Amino acid sequence: MFLRYAQVVFDNVVFARGFKSGWGFAAIIRGYSKTILFDTGSVGDTLLSNMLTLNVSPSEIDAVFISHTHDDHMGGLFAFLRANHRIEVFLPEDVSIGTVVAIDEAGAIPTVLGSGGEIIPGMATTGIVGKNPREQGLVLAGDGAATLITGCAHPGLGKLVDAAGKQFDLPVKLVIGGLHLGQSSRRKILALTRQLKELGVEQLAPSHCTGEASTQILAEVFGDGFIDSGLGRRIQLV
Repeated sequence: MFLRYAQVVFDNVVFARGFKSGWGFAAIIRGYSKTILFDTGSVGDTLLSNMLTLNVSPSEIDAVFISHTHDDHMGGLFAFLRANHRIEVFLPEDVSIGTVVAIDEAGAIPTVLGSGGEIIPGMATTGIVGKNPREQGLVLAGDGAATLITGCAHPGLGKLVDAAGKQFDLPVKLVIGGLHLGQSSRRKILALTRQLKELGVEQLAPSHCTGEASTQILAEVFGDGFIDSGLGRRIQLV
């Protein structure tokens, strides 16, 4: 049994049978003082169905972390809040005032984040990175290293990894999530892998918007450090 792990509960990339897929991403992070739901996918009913398949009750979730405001990452939020509103919701600072008010009216605690920093013991935001669209990643401190979970890596994965490494002064050795490489050339992807290796990344678990062809290239380059990911996958954190 993994002591600290992330389990993908919403994804368009399917790893295990028995789940409902959909465009978007969400993962449950366990092994820290609080259990976190990272993003909520695009459809709340699908998210809740997949949690039920895993025998995970919404009441087990202590907080939700939203990477960015696109519907495929926060579309399931309010359906989840109807199932469990006694939580804190960490939001990027460009979230609309209307959304903040709606979360508050649902009974949850909205917390808007801008700069990097620890939000829960052992967990930090990268801070908002990029311009359009802007995004934050979730950094998880481990034993001498850190894990970065990213929704889409719109600002560029290298920038997010660099920001993540500064939060606990730990090298980021594992990256999980969408990498937004679906339309990228092989040359661009290979340049990214060189950058990631220079930053200390040893393992990749890409899914969602990474793209099949791009995922294959990443698998070739990272070899044993590549983790086949997708809906239902449980990934041990560093």
